[in-house]
Amino acid sequence: MRKKIVLIVIIGCLISCSSFDWSALNQGMRNALVVQSELNLAYQFSGCILIAGNGTYLGKIANKYDSASIFNEYGEYGSAYSANSIWNKYGTYGSQYSSYSPFNPYTSTPPKVYKDGAFIGYLTVNKYMANSIDPYVLLSYFH
Repeated sequence: MRKKIVLIVIIGCLISCSSFDWSALNQGMRNALVVQSELNLAYQFSGCILIAGNGTYLGKIANKYDSASIFNEYGEYGSAYSANSIWNKYGTYGSQYSSYSPFNPYTSTPPKVYKDGAFIGYLTVNKYMANSIDPYVLLSYFH
């Protein structure tokens, strides 16, 4: 008897849920998964350091209050005016034309990302480069 009641309740729920907006639920679930995935990504890169193709230290991936962070607008590695900043659009490490810049979509020598001394990938907008992360994606989570 109990199994019949459960089955009737389930069938009733399915019938009454037929007008439910499943697409909104699916979109919400997709959005939640994207947020979770991006938060995991931000956690994965937190504390990583950047080294330019020519060996120059370019700071670390950390919150905007860290003095060595690439997201600290007032620090050496986050200022739009610093020679060692990827955010200096006219500098060696920030120009869209420089081979050492993450913003050159054609570079094959963007900054390398290291975590705990191990190479984990590249910081670049070059969509054809394997093991890479877009600097703007990181900016949205650390700034």
